[in-house]
Amino acid sequence: MIESKIDKRKRQKREWYHRNKEIVLEQQKNSEKKKKSQREWYVNNKDRIIEKSTTWNNNNEGARKLIIERYRKGKECQEWALAMKI
Repeated sequence: MIESKIDKRKRQKREWYHRNKEIVLEQQKNSEKKKKSQREWYVNNKDRIIEKSTTWNNNNEGARKLIIERYRKGKECQEWALAMKI
C-alpha cells in the first residue's frame, strides 16, 4: 500500500512535468541561481575537466578529426546560406 502511494506520487509528478515542460525549462534557463552554481562548479572542477577532455582527445584522434571536419563544413554551409540570401 505504501509503495502504491509512492508510485502514484511519482506518476503525478511525471505527468505534471510533461504538461509544464517548456515553462520549467525556460525558468531553469533563465535562473540566476543555476547560473551561479554552474559557474562555481566549473571554477572548482576546471583542472579535472581540462584533463578529462585532453585524455579523450588523445584516445579518440579519429573522432576528434571528424568533429573538427563537421564544424568546418557547418561554418562553410552557413557562409554559403548567407551568401544565397544576399
